[in-house]
Amino acid sequence: MHVLAGLTIEDWASIVAILGGVFGVVGLIIKMTSIMNRLENSINTLNSTLHNLVNDNRDIKLRLNRVEDRFEEHIGEAKVRNQKIKALEHEVFDKGELKR
Repeated sequence: MHVLAGLTIEDWASIVAILGGVFGVVGLIIKMTSIMNRLENSINTLNSTLHNLVNDNRDIKLRLNRVEDRFEEHIGEAKVRNQKIKALEHEVFDKGELKR
């Protein structure tokens, strides 16, 4: 039987198998950690994007409300102008008919 450093070939084979398994597990842990880090970064990026979209949507709603308010103000002003124009037309044309 062959002996090297006091261990037989079977002992060395067992040591190599155990070390291979340990290094395989360590490699798998490192790989999974790397994958999990990339996944975490992707989730953080997605979360940030969603947060920005929600904020943009709120800003758009606020701006739209302001535009709607201004539009309603313009409609009110236009109604007042139209009433004044009708009153002036009525005054001018009714007085014109009386002078004839």
